[in-house]
Amino acid sequence: MKTEMQVLERLKETMVSQLNSLIETTDGVLPEDINAQNVEIDFPDTDNMRKSSMFYIQPDGESIEDLSMGSDVATMDSTIFILCKGATSATLIKKVFGYYSALYSLLRGNQTLDGFVESVRLTNMDYYPAVTASKTMTAIEAHIQIQWAKEF
Repeated sequence: MKTEMQVLERLKETMVSQLNSLIETTDGVLPEDINAQNVEIDFPDTDNMRKSSMFYIQPDGESIEDLSMGSDVATMDSTIFILCKGATSATLIKKVFGYYSALYSLLRGNQTLDGFVESVRLTNMDYYPAVTASKTMTAIEAHIQIQWAKEF
């Protein structure tokens, strides 16, 4: 049976291995490459960010429906926070939206996380021009749904 943590770890692994090829330059601003240190399964901690650009995957909740006598369908709602800091406001906006565009392309182009889940879909996004009253940090909050069969 696939556990929630296995699904979240697969999402993280997919982001780390596939996001860089989807990141594009926006008005001369090229966001940094993403590696395992840039992606965490955790709530964002703006005071302890390891890198100037971070992705935080936060599970929000889950619904479970009967599928058959031996399986259920799990639908997990999660939030992916994209945080960027340490540059001018104009640069931060370009960076955070560059990362969001790459994330959007990744989730649209790989809706099963390489066959690990039934589907992943981006449902909506919110933009925050200033985080913690700081003009040197900006963020996007992207909401996703992940669906998979829990066989037992």
